[in-house]
Amino acid sequence: MIFNIIVDDDKCWGLNIVKNTIDYFNSKNLIIDKIWVLPSKLSHKNNSSTSMWYLKTFGFYTFLKLGVFYSLSLGKNFISGINSFESFRKKYNIEVKYIKTVNDKNLLNYLKKKRKIVTFAITNHIFSKKIINVKSHYIINKHSSLLPSFKGLFPYFWTKIYNKENGITYHLIDKKIDNGKIIFQKKINKKFNSMISFYLYIFNYYPKYLFISLKKLKYRRFEKSKYTSSYYSLPNNKDYKKFVENKGCVISICDLLKIKRLSYYYK
Repeated sequence: MIFNIIVDDDKCWGLNIVKNTIDYFNSKNLIIDKIWVLPSKLSHKNNSSTSMWYLKTFGFYTFLKLGVFYSLSLGKNFISGINSFESFRKKYNIEVKYIKTVNDKNLLNYLKKKRKIVTFAITNHIFSKKIINVKSHYIINKHSSLLPSFKGLFPYFWTKIYNKENGITYHLIDKKIDNGKIIFQKKINKKFNSMISFYLYIFNYYPKYLFISLKKLKYRRFEKSKYTSSYYSLPNNKDYKKFVENKGCVISICDLLKIKRLSYYYK
């Protein structure tokens, strides 16, 4: 079976989760064949409009802490020698391709030529039917909620507002957003002091749970979810006030001391 990764050009979360996945898979004697890098985006927003959205929605102080967190992550990446996706070509001898859209013709032709190929999707881009319907091709997506509950963006944010349980789901991508057969799902019985601490936890476990998902996919062992379907998009400042009223926090000062955890994965 051949594995490849499609990831957004995010030097903080995306870069580190790919590194952790490669290292974990190497320890299991599994090889990543290619990495496809897409422009970074949030919903329909590009980099500049995304920054403005964070500022308007969460306010200056939270925006400043997120900026410091991002800057510290770039510094950590520079020191480690993995500061761009091109670094994977040099260190791991993995081919890296930059594409403008997830429906790129070169990507489609690559998938059609392979047999039994699995794509790990770490992207906010939407896949077309042509990519999804390639024979012997599976696309595995990770979503940070107990699907089908809290589909869409910022699931931790919405679960906090509605006092619901946190969890993680790995599922096959189909034509609908955050839909498809569930391969692996786990409720997280842990309290988090911020959204950033939640995502650090999720990303630390990403490679391990992905590996478990692959073993279950091999034997077509899918799970049935007991949770109610719901969908939420980008929050606004009014939603953020509800989040804070419900004792929600996007990022704490303590999170700035956890930068090293971006390069950590649970075995």
